[in-house]
Amino acid sequence: MQVDSARPKSLVGASQRAAALPPPAARGVFKLLPTVLLGWAQGIALALFYIKLGSQVQLLVARDPAALSVAAIAAMALLALAAALAAWGVPFLAARGQAADEAAERDRVMAHVFKAGAAQRSRARTGAIVSTAVDGVERAAAYRGTFLGPMIGSMTAPLAVLALMAVFLDPVTAGWTALALPVIPAALGGFQAAFRGVSRRYRENGRLFAAKFLDAIQGLPTLRLLNAEQAHGRRLAAAAEELRRSVMRLLAGNQLMLFVVDSLFSLAFIAAVAGLALWRISQGAVSLGEGLALVLCGTLLLEPLDRIGQFFYIGLGGIAAAKEINALTAEPPAVPDPADLALPANSAFPVNDRPADSRREPPAVELTDVRFAYGTGPAVLTGINLSVARGEHVALTGPSGAGKTTIAELLQGNLRPDAGSVKLFGRNVEQCSLAWQRAQLAVLAQHTYLFTGTLRENLLAADPAADDQRLTEALAAADLADFITELPNGLDTAVGERGLELSGGQAQRLGLARAFLKDAPILVLDEPTAHVDLASERAILTALERLGRDKTVIAISHRQAAIANADRTVAVGR
Repeated sequence: MQVDSARPKSLVGASQRAAALPPPAARGVFKLLPTVLLGWAQGIALALFYIKLGSQVQLLVARDPAALSVAAIAAMALLALAAALAAWGVPFLAARGQAADEAAERDRVMAHVFKAGAAQRSRARTGAIVSTAVDGVERAAAYRGTFLGPMIGSMTAPLAVLALMAVFLDPVTAGWTALALPVIPAALGGFQAAFRGVSRRYRENGRLFAAKFLDAIQGLPTLRLLNAEQAHGRRLAAAAEELRRSVMRLLAGNQLMLFVVDSLFSLAFIAAVAGLALWRISQGAVSLGEGLALVLCGTLLLEPLDRIGQFFYIGLGGIAAAKEINALTAEPPAVPDPADLALPANSAFPVNDRPADSRREPPAVELTDVRFAYGTGPAVLTGINLSVARGEHVALTGPSGAGKTTIAELLQGNLRPDAGSVKLFGRNVEQCSLAWQRAQLAVLAQHTYLFTGTLRENLLAADPAADDQRLTEALAAADLADFITELPNGLDTAVGERGLELSGGQAQRLGLARAFLKDAPILVLDEPTAHVDLASERAILTALERLGRDKTVIAISHRQAAIANADRTVAVGR
């Protein structure tokens, strides 16, 4: 798959910012700490409130006038206020951190997509990647923000509650209750294991539906020409129905879990704690007020089950989304960037380090004994040797499938040879950063990819610092000056999604203008006139002649007109 050399600088910046980011598991340990501490504060404040309430009830039963003292009421009010503030702070901190976590995680996904390279991403479905980067990231961030931190807090806070029960109420009841406490995480793990497959299938169906839907939208003109809209619509409806079923299965699991927790486990647990309290009251070990406090504190031990009951859907969906993101970002890049590896000092070349134009210097492009095969298939290139001097114009010819475009991909860093070496200006590209390698090339492919936006935005992708005068000069060099003057909005004219508002010839010449703006020393042309009419071909070739002056040009084409002005022709065969 051939791609243009330009892409939006904002996305490049996102990939660079995220390249050094550790995974969320490593990033979020300390971010979860405030939420966990607030969970502890809430549990401790409520436990102390219940203990104080029990003592006041006991004083009332004993008809002690001190039961309604101002100090006791104030202490209980302060404890209730502290518990309320802690309860409010948990979702507040979770929501505030979730937005930042979501942005950082999306940057990490996009950084991986860029690092994976064009060759690898062309094998994936764009809709599935978009689903992971948008819906998947949102669900994973919601899981870490609204579920994980509060869950850790609610799972550990019962330890403090048990300690308070043992110190201020009854150590025997606290001890027996502690024996039942491990049942809670075991129950949580059991629910998670039981519905892990359901949540995974839900995420898989969601990604599949997103991919199919995007394919249908992008291929709508083809579907209409084939009269296949209704048949494809039925397939989309079937995929949507399967997604609905997976959502309902997940929600059914959530309702089942709520029934089990609320109707069985919670009632049984509270009944057991109440039985222990009555037993200790009958033995005279605790008072009536202390027994009441024991039962109330026992409700706090069920906080983890209440939490997972409230956020079970978010939890399972978030866990599945996080695994999906980790699986995506764990894919090794098709071409590892040497800039990420430890290299000798003389291997690090600045992006803007352009070699001097001297005939005594090594050739601009040099392939030596290059062999390449796609996967386990037969070799496309075997023993390829090619040397292109600086400023030379070379045309690569040969039958389809001979490996001409593969050579272009090797030069761009989208692929690496299985054997042999590829050098630019005497430097082995496997020892140079991909940024340096791609800075040496401007590429015009068979289809110029244009981003949704305006002419100006597409041009600035190649040179963000260019002013209007430079943009106009680039358009004039690409033979688009007259076309721009006819547009009412000029450079601010929208090109439509993927540039569909422009003709094929106009899109190719806009790609040429971007190549002018990039002003790289090597120009790679991969069938730039294959899909345009003869008039557009003449305009493109005229512009290419201007662009190619004082540059090294490697042109791939089957058209005689496109290679007529080459200094020499090299036949690439199997």
